[in-house]
Amino acid sequence: MEIRFAEECEKHNVMEIWNYCFNDGPKFTDYYFNNKYSNHNTIIVKEEADVVSSLQLNQYKIKLNNKVYDTSYVVGVSTLPEARGRGYMKYMMDFTLNELYKKGQLVSILMPIDYRLYRKYGYEHCYDQIEYEINIEDLRGFKSVGNFKKAKLDCIKDMMEIENSYLKNLNGRVVRDEKYYEDLFKEVESEDGHIYIHENEKSDGYIIYFINGDTISVRELYYENLNALKGMLRLLYNHNTQCKKVNIMAPIDDKIRFILSNPRNVDMKLKPFMMGRVINLKKYLESLHIESNKKLSLTISVKDDYIRENNKVFKLNLEDNKLSVDTGEYDYDVEFNINTISQLCFSYIDGKEAYLLNEIEENQKVIENLDLIFTKKENYIDEYV
Repeated sequence: MEIRFAEECEKHNVMEIWNYCFNDGPKFTDYYFNNKYSNHNTIIVKEEADVVSSLQLNQYKIKLNNKVYDTSYVVGVSTLPEARGRGYMKYMMDFTLNELYKKGQLVSILMPIDYRLYRKYGYEHCYDQIEYEINIEDLRGFKSVGNFKKAKLDCIKDMMEIENSYLKNLNGRVVRDEKYYEDLFKEVESEDGHIYIHENEKSDGYIIYFINGDTISVRELYYENLNALKGMLRLLYNHNTQCKKVNIMAPIDDKIRFILSNPRNVDMKLKPFMMGRVINLKKYLESLHIESNKKLSLTISVKDDYIRENNKVFKLNLEDNKLSVDTGEYDYDVEFNINTISQLCFSYIDGKEAYLLNEIEENQKVIENLDLIFTKKENYIDEYV
């Protein structure tokens, strides 16, 4: 068995594994391997001369607690059937985590097919979305002032402004640039989707959706005001002769539920979406700007079975809004595994919840200190590969 980064000549092997393991269709697969794939970010397992397992580390920037971090999004974790059950996923994940540490990245994200597969490697649930399932006739009453146009590449700057306005208060989101949106257009086209811009004097909303049988699936519905939102809901209703249902994915602070005429007819679900993990805890903590003038000292024992540099006792001192972090043989105030630490660092849980989830008797002083360092926020991300 050999584990390493892929060579350019092995791209077709990785694509064969992808096609066997995922039902994405040829158009999307061509898009992915022509636009997202890089052998420099692909890890493979070889048995003798055959590539039997692989994963990709797609590169993004995320804005987490008002700081921008380079991050690897783990996707495409897959193994051919004849090589399953041999522990190759464990070897790949071990290799991956330590390579990310060497690379200098502080955090990583992953969309799981099964949370149980990845919790053992320190990834933990950090992002949710709301899914609305709406009978299309319940959108009949929406109207707006404005017009629609099919989005083209020359709309990208307007879309970036809308996205920044809509998501400005949300944590953990991807920092998008023009290249991101160019790729997004290709991705949506590869899945036969549609992008429309709402205009009222200026562009103030956009929608990305796909028609699947009698259902419209909305991936993004971003707006600067309620008029734009109502207009895009009306646009969806205009498909009432084609479709019966509308599914909308949205941040959990979205306002759609407040303007529905009869929310009791709508099925609203909180959907787990993305996992996160701290890769270099010491550097991540030192990067934080703490919004408090208080001084504190807090010592946390961290258990990390895969990155030994995190498997230590961390002594934190806060002064002048910055943390100084030392490791050593200290008595500690509390002990958490890297999963809980990751949820705290991604601001998904607060100190009280960390104690509750670990079934520890509460220590109010420690909880207060945790909440000064890790302030719970609303997280949102909408990237699929």
